[in-house]
This record gives sequence, C-alpha cells and structure tokens, in this order.
Amino acid sequence: MEILNWVLLALSGVIIVSYLFDVVAHHSRVPSVVLLIFSGILLRILLDYFGFKIPLLDVLLPIIGTLGLILIVLEGALDLSITRDNLGLIGRAAACSLLGLLISGGLIATLIHYSFAADWRLSWLYAVPMAVISSAVAIPAAANLSSRLREFVIYESSLSDIAGVLLFYALLEGQGDFGTRALTSVGTMGLSLIVGVVSAITLYWLISRIEAHVRFVPMIAGIAFLYAGAKQLHLAPLVIVMVVGLILNNYLLVRPLPLVRRIRSYNFGEELGTFKHLVAEATFVIRTFFFVLLGYSTLISDLMHLQVWWLATALLACYLIPRIGIIYLFAGDRRIEPLLWFAPKGLITILLIISLPESAIITSFPQGAIMLLVLMSALLLTYGNLRYGAKEKQLAADAEEKLAENTAAPADTNTAPSTHKAND
Repeated sequence: MEILNWVLLALSGVIIVSYLFDVVAHHSRVPSVVLLIFSGILLRILLDYFGFKIPLLDVLLPIIGTLGLILIVLEGALDLSITRDNLGLIGRAAACSLLGLLISGGLIATLIHYSFAADWRLSWLYAVPMAVISSAVAIPAAANLSSRLREFVIYESSLSDIAGVLLFYALLEGQGDFGTRALTSVGTMGLSLIVGVVSAITLYWLISRIEAHVRFVPMIAGIAFLYAGAKQLHLAPLVIVMVVGLILNNYLLVRPLPLVRRIRSYNFGEELGTFKHLVAEATFVIRTFFFVLLGYSTLISDLMHLQVWWLATALLACYLIPRIGIIYLFAGDRRIEPLLWFAPKGLITILLIISLPESAIITSFPQGAIMLLVLMSALLLTYGNLRYGAKEKQLAADAEEKLAENTAAPADTNTAPSTHKAND
C-alpha cells in the first residue's frame, strides 16, 4: 500500500510540475518540452542515488511515444484552417520539409557511411530519423510564434514526420529496385488519404449524432486503433491522422459531398470545440510522461565521451547548414529566423531508432550521440524562442494583418465603380 501511495504521489506530481512548466514557458519563452527532458535527466540522477529504477522502460517509452505522436499530430491538424490564402504557405512548408529531409538525410548518411564503414542502406536508416523534424517538440514550442509562423511550423514538422516515416519503412522493408519502392510509396500514400477522408467523415457523423455522456474518449481510442491497424497494413498512419484532423476542422470543404449533406449538424462547431479541448488535455498528459521518461532514459555516462560530442556537432551541422538556404528560399519573407531553429529532433527520432532490428544496428555508432543531438537541437529551439520576443511577435502579427488588408483592397476597389454607376 505504501508503494501505491508513492506511485500516486509521483504520477500526480509529474503532471503538476509539467503544468507549472507550461506556465513558466509562457512567460520565459523556454519550451516546456526542454524543461521536461532535463527534469527527466535530474530524476534519473536522483533515483540512481537512492537505488530506485523505473521498470519496463523499454516497453513504456515506445507505447507512450506512439500515443503522443498520434495526439500531437491530431491536435496540430485540428488547429489548421485550409483556405485559398494559405495554399501557398502549405506548398512552401511541404517544400521545406521534403528538401530538408532529403538534403540533410543525404549529408548525414554520407557522414555515417564514411565514418563507420556502413553500407548506404544502413547509413540512410540511421540518417532519416536524425533528419526528420519532430512535430512533438516543434508544435508545442511554436505556441509563442505569430499565427502565420505557427501554421508553417505545424505543416512543416507534421509533413516531415510523415515523409520521414514513409522513407524509413520503405528503406527497412522495401524490396526491389528504386522505381518499385517509389511506386509502392505513392500507392500507400493514396490509399492512406482515402482511408483518412472516410474516417474523418465517419467521425463527423459521430460527433454530430452521438449524444451520450461519454463519446469523445472512444473516438480518440478509435483514431489510435486506426493508426495501429494502418501500420499493420503498411499504410501511412500519420497521413490518416492528419487528414482526419484537417477535415474535421475544415468540414465545410466536404459538405458539398452528397453523403455529407445528409448529415444534420446543428451544433457541430460547439461539439468540435469540446473534442479539441479533450485532445489537448490528453496530449498534455501523454507528452509530459514521454519527455520525462526520455530524459530519464538518458545516461550521463554516454554523453561524456569526446567522440559523442564531435559526432553530435557534425550531425547538427548536417541539418542546420542546408536549412539556412532552404528557409531563405521557401519561408516566404526571406527571413531566416526564427524558423531556422524550429527543426528539433525528439519523439519521432527516438521511435524510429529503437524500431531498428538487430540486423540494422551499426554497433560502432555511439548511441549517446543521438540523445545529445536531441538535447542540442532542443537548446537551439530555446535560443530561437528567446530571440523571437514579444516585440517581434507583434511586428509579425501587424505585418500579417497589413498583408490581409492589402489582399482585400483590390476587391473593394473593383466594387466601387459599379456602386457609383448604380447610384448615378
């Protein structure tokens, strides 16, 4: 019974501290994710001192991480609005994510190939997780950015996750030549989009019709079930999750469909707001425990070798240097900051690395370099957030408002002569 009390104290204490970190992050601009990771490192030192150990860590970390990834992508998609005005932003974010993944992945794979004498396939299997932008870290940290920059971060990091997972498993499981793998990936993406649209319409119907007291938690469980089933069928589960979130938040896009027009949704907007709130609460809890456990899983001894620091620094340069040019060309306003720093590594990096089979492990590669890369990228993200202060955020918001006014001005000008003529 005493052990149960200590467990309850620990679990509730972690959630309360995480909430306080969110409050601190709002005022200090230090992302709460960074504070959670370092809290986990301190927790490891403290528990090791008293001789305690968290059991089943190798089992808990992938499970909680996968749930966190599902919820974070869903929460981010539920906040995005698809309009004609932001199609250009979506295109630029997609270009940044794909170019960043391929160029950074190529540089990292080359570094691993020549440094550890690994074949190109194994080098790419290690490179892809370290080239992917972690939406689980980037999206919560983007809360302090202007709405336009935040949308860019959500799209770029989510698309990077999706493309990275597709490329990783194509390399891991793909058979045949490059053309066959590419054709398989395109087919997988297309089928996943169809499943996502059907699932979103089903959820739209459920939210509109079900009036039971408990209804949203089973829906979230259904999305997690859909993710697991899609993964078993070798589809693109993150694509499905993102499509579900986007369609639910932009349901007017599918209203013209005959099947959807029959669905009566008198208070769908209000119910969707409740669903978003529950998703945000669940995301907060799962994200808290994952990043604390991620910090706890870090062995300080693994970070104390000079080779680990040299390798982590080289890996950091492999994705940061190309990103300067990519952001300059595709971000939209020729400003490199703060988006330059919003390419952290984290949840998806760890999940993909630990999913490697024994036959794909490069034994001479120091695992501490991966965790150090995660920590270094998180610190750079913090630096970017601190540089992007309240003044810069307000200036960006004013610029976006001015751009919207300028876009609307031609329409007003065109309608003025006809009104004048009518009055005459």
